[in-house]
Amino acid sequence: MTIPELVSICESNGLTLDEAMQSALGKYAELLSNWNSKINLISRKDEAHILDRHILHSLVLRMPTVSDYGFAGKRALDLGTGGGLPGIPLKIVAPSLNITLADSIQKKITACTAMLSELGLSGTQAICSRAEELARIPAHANTYDVVLSRAVAPLQDLAKWSRGLLKPGGVLLSLKGGELSEEIRRAELIKDIQAITIHSLDLNGYDDFLREEKKLVLVNFLGDTHRN
Repeated sequence: MTIPELVSICESNGLTLDEAMQSALGKYAELLSNWNSKINLISRKDEAHILDRHILHSLVLRMPTVSDYGFAGKRALDLGTGGGLPGIPLKIVAPSLNITLADSIQKKITACTAMLSELGLSGTQAICSRAEELARIPAHANTYDVVLSRAVAPLQDLAKWSRGLLKPGGVLLSLKGGELSEEIRRAELIKDIQAITIHSLDLNGYDDFLREEKKLVLVNFLGDTHRN
């Protein structure tokens, strides 16, 4: 995939990328590829598919054809970010988003910190921490509007971790794949969950995600609840 092809697919799904966004996404793809040669951030077999399998996959969070969640001015946590996915592409197309990238592996956070610096993205930080530990830190406990994840863990675990990180009424947005009925069933048993919604990634002009059974799962939490 090329940047013009990425732009075309995004526009077909209601997401317009201006020149600055296109440039930043292209630069991020290069940085991710360079860092991946030193640190295992994405699968080596995916290095030729960073734009479609990783960046486009992250951008579906902003596409009106998939999700209507408004990121403007929100505070987000990208849990298990790895090489900055989906957080960095999302920040590029939602500049007012304040985002924290979190991962338990320090070398991945080192790579993310360097990429954020080279991209000049303000309102961002990268921290080495597990979700359970982060939820015990006052600056992070119950302070986020939205938690993001990309194939990090079973949904029930993500929901449990998110409870201690989200504000009341917060949302977990998880990019997942395959059969999810058992994960959904177990997650629905967790206290404070209001609703779980699944959206298939059926994009105009691009059918790989649909064929691979990729989905976006939205977990809404109650608005008068949880504190650690």
